[in-house]
Amino acid sequence: MISYFVYTIISLGCSYLVYVVLLRKQKTFQFNRFFLIGSMILCFAAPFFEFEFLDAVPRITEITVENFDETKEVNHDIESLVLKETKSIHSSNKSALFYIYLVITLFFVFRFFKNLFKIYKHTRICYKRLGSLKLIKCNDSDLVSSFFNYMFINENHRLTNAEYLSILKHESVHSKHLHTIDIILSELFICVFWFNPFTWLYKKVILQNHEFIADEISVLSGIDIEKYSKTIINLGKQDYRIPLTSGFNFIQIKNRLIMLHQKKSSVLNQALKITSVILLFAGIFVFSSYKDLKKPIVVVIDAGHGGKDSGNKTDVKEKEITLEISNLLASYSNDKIKIIQTRTSDEFISLNQRSKIVNNANADLMISLHCTSNKDNSINGVEAYYKDDNDNKDTSYNYSEVLIENKFNVFSKSRGIKVANFYLLKNVNCPAIFLELGFLSNKEDKAILTNTFKREVIAKSIFESLNKIRSSK
Repeated sequence: MISYFVYTIISLGCSYLVYVVLLRKQKTFQFNRFFLIGSMILCFAAPFFEFEFLDAVPRITEITVENFDETKEVNHDIESLVLKETKSIHSSNKSALFYIYLVITLFFVFRFFKNLFKIYKHTRICYKRLGSLKLIKCNDSDLVSSFFNYMFINENHRLTNAEYLSILKHESVHSKHLHTIDIILSELFICVFWFNPFTWLYKKVILQNHEFIADEISVLSGIDIEKYSKTIINLGKQDYRIPLTSGFNFIQIKNRLIMLHQKKSSVLNQALKITSVILLFAGIFVFSSYKDLKKPIVVVIDAGHGGKDSGNKTDVKEKEITLEISNLLASYSNDKIKIIQTRTSDEFISLNQRSKIVNNANADLMISLHCTSNKDNSINGVEAYYKDDNDNKDTSYNYSEVLIENKFNVFSKSRGIKVANFYLLKNVNCPAIFLELGFLSNKEDKAILTNTFKREVIAKSIFESLNKIRSSK
């Protein structure tokens, strides 16, 4: 999520810079409007789309694990380990920053709906119809403004016929061109992305561009430009209008007057700048496709048991199931998620050696795969274990939650997340998870674990969970 917020700040900042440099002083107001709205939507939506432009790039080769010299064999049977706690853990994993963000967001949402309600109350006042506009006189605003086809004006204003005609034409443009939609959209983005300074700057330039559009169309309709300019100056002295409305008055009067009297650029100059803007749009999409090219996460998959240690067994051995799923996961290794295995064949590797493999790989996550059993053959489902008294406890729990969430798309039951004191959980330097992939003592789970197709589904589901974990980093 943090990477998404950073991406939106960078991309929206680049878009704003291009607008200021290339478009702000151009009299391509309609194009500018669609650029501002389109680029804002694009910058916030693009991270949700991934364009596989880079499929032709060779994937990063899986790191080869060096063979360790034979050491004194230390056999730590899982059965001999004592669980520190057997009950499922249910805790809140949201950070303080999340709640701060939520509180501030709710404040802005409340403010948004409060302003909408304020406008709604004004629309209940008796109005006078002037063409497509509904004129409402009120005391709540010093400025002339509009909300869709509602036009608000202070009842104490004393206007000449020329000023009244200019205002009417100006607000009619806002209404006809649905500028209120742009304002509402920018306000909604501010509610969610209030921390992004460029959302506030975007709102400002969107409102300014609305005024440029209304000014230009009003003058082109036949209103004298000098009289119109005088009206802007006279009514521009006020400083408050109803929120969420388009206003005839705008604080940057100087910019409006300059733009009103400025001549259009040459067709060639406009075409070159518009082309540059279109290239920016393409660049944002390319940027979105490259966003996942951050440093890959390294995941060590430990296939439990091996060699003389068969693990839990009935007519099928646990070590064979875990190895096959581990090998399937390794086949999915790519430039985003690099899979390293503690063993690739039926060999015995001590727990001490396994922990060294994990630590030497500088792994971001270790998952040890196992199957379990119980005297009560009615017990079934998947469960995860983690250690809750080290620096990685929160991350280990969060990753366990992701891995256990979908129960690998095949198991009917999840037995939750539990705390354990297993050797590997204690002796690796990264977040570590012990996954029990069902009960071989249960008929239903055993049928799943001994089915080749189901094993592949389990492996794919674990890898999908790893993608979610990577996205959350």
